[in-house]
Amino acid sequence: MPTIEQLSKLFSALAHKDLDAAERQAHVIAAGEDEKGHTTAAQLLKGALANGAQSSMSPQTQTAKNGTAALLTNALSQRTSGVQLEDVVMRPETRSMIDELVREFKGQEELRARGIRRRSKLIFHGPPGCGKTLTAQALANALRLPLYVVRFDAVVGSYLGQTATHLRQLFQFAESTRSVILFDEVDALGKRRGSPSDVGELDRIVIALMQELELSQVPGFVIATSNLPESLDVALWRRFDLSVKFAAPTKAEIGRFLHMKAKAFRIPVTKALLGEANRLRSYADVESAVEGAARRAALRYL
Repeated sequence: MPTIEQLSKLFSALAHKDLDAAERQAHVIAAGEDEKGHTTAAQLLKGALANGAQSSMSPQTQTAKNGTAALLTNALSQRTSGVQLEDVVMRPETRSMIDELVREFKGQEELRARGIRRRSKLIFHGPPGCGKTLTAQALANALRLPLYVVRFDAVVGSYLGQTATHLRQLFQFAESTRSVILFDEVDALGKRRGSPSDVGELDRIVIALMQELELSQVPGFVIATSNLPESLDVALWRRFDLSVKFAAPTKAEIGRFLHMKAKAFRIPVTKALLGEANRLRSYADVESAVEGAARRAALRYL
């Protein structure tokens, strides 16, 4: 059964003849039934929505729907990988936060029954190559959710207000689809406002992003990553439910990761490989170095 809050929002939207809001809330209710394992009910609700939408569309509405579909096709790239949370190297305090998110998602019915809100909007920040994007993928895999990466080149429009409209369409998708939406390197959209070198449209983009984060209710997760957290607008941080810091690895952590990856690729840790790894500062660079050594070893006798 949908909650009283969900029904109240649906009825309110209908009372105000806001059919777009009513449709979004109906999708949220259908997604909720799907989460509870009420597969048949969810399919019936989604089918009714799809049939009703097709039969009631005016030519103008059909054009708008086609425009939204085209944007989502261009702006969202589904990423798949077999990486699991246990494969990602992270500090104990970081792993504890991620494990809590997994428990919250799996226990969201109990939280909802107690009036407790599940955290769903996250920002991962820290130096490049330290596992932020990889953790987002692993979290999606742990919860069996598809991961979509936002392509900023398709979102940022050339006309006044166009980017805000595109952001609204993206968040509508996030509200109606059980998934992980990843704003990788969100610095491109969330830069600190008020810089004299920026045009006013950039400030409006930041405001639009903050509004969408604050007002949306997503059945999955919205995750942003940042390599330059100091460049983000201060007010943007408050729109996220949880901030997770990914620290640069120490030399000892680099060494452990090197041995783990070498074992996975079934190659020895040579002095040359150790020397190369000692000059590197991120997990991504170490993995690339080990993979390169494994590639050379595999092709040595060809």
